[in-house]
Amino acid sequence: MTIKLFGDVTSDEWVWLYDLFSLPCCSPKTVRDAIAQLPADEDLIIEVNSPGGDVWAGFEIFGLLQSLGERTEAHIIAMAASAATTITSACARVFASPVAQIMIHQPAVSAWGSYNNEDTQRMLNFLDSVKASIINGYLVKCGGKASRRTLEKLVDQNTWMPAQDAIRLGLVDGLLDTTEEKEAMITAGGGVSVTNSAAGNNVASLLKSYEAAVKAGTMDEVPGHPVKRENAQAPETAAQRETGAQENRSEEDLLTPERFAAEQARKTCVPGKKDFAEDPAVTESRDVVENLISNWRLQAAIDLEREKVPV
Repeated sequence: MTIKLFGDVTSDEWVWLYDLFSLPCCSPKTVRDAIAQLPADEDLIIEVNSPGGDVWAGFEIFGLLQSLGERTEAHIIAMAASAATTITSACARVFASPVAQIMIHQPAVSAWGSYNNEDTQRMLNFLDSVKASIINGYLVKCGGKASRRTLEKLVDQNTWMPAQDAIRLGLVDGLLDTTEEKEAMITAGGGVSVTNSAAGNNVASLLKSYEAAVKAGTMDEVPGHPVKRENAQAPETAAQRETGAQENRSEEDLLTPERFAAEQARKTCVPGKKDFAEDPAVTESRDVVENLISNWRLQAAIDLEREKVPV
């Protein structure tokens, strides 16, 4: 049986997020399900093209593959980096494409908050412990070809290596048969942003994109993964937007022609006059407005006739 482990290594709980954005990923469940369906007389072959990701997910997959003993084989199609190298190290046999790249480096953790000297030291001890576990997996695969000191130095230097160098170290057993066609998906362009961190790989950025899209109304919430809104409101409908526009219009826009004429006359009155009706300015303004109203009614009548008898 052959399965593909492409894309980020992530925990089972975040697979839905990668599926939402149509991004490839691999999780322990992928391997667990394959083992459950594996016929007793078959080996499990994993095709790998992954920039790595969550260190705990990588450790879990390592344990699952080791439980099969000699019945495992890894094919590095294009890249095995970070946590993906922990996965391939669990396989009894590892083969890589002649153009494949293998990358090993220190684990990293993303953390926010305030830390004193003791907190920082505890974090350093924790990362040293995780690094030791990663190297333990490499040592199991290398079978004496590389010492812990050598592997630790390469990990500290964030080392990229072609298949031939990985073969010399014992991380890879040989080259893939290039006469066979293999499906490959290049999922990590630069690689430099990929970390084998306990905090995960791209989950944080994907989660932000999901929340932003839901809040903007361009994506529906995924069942079981609600988005918290500061002011929970239903999206404004077109009718509500039109009502709001009407409410925002000036009073003059909503007046009838008659009311408009009266309002204009009122505005042209000169304060201090006892009889505004006799004021010349008022009289002139009313004449102008009455002419406007007359023209408006005439135009309306013409438009009505045109509808009855098309020109």
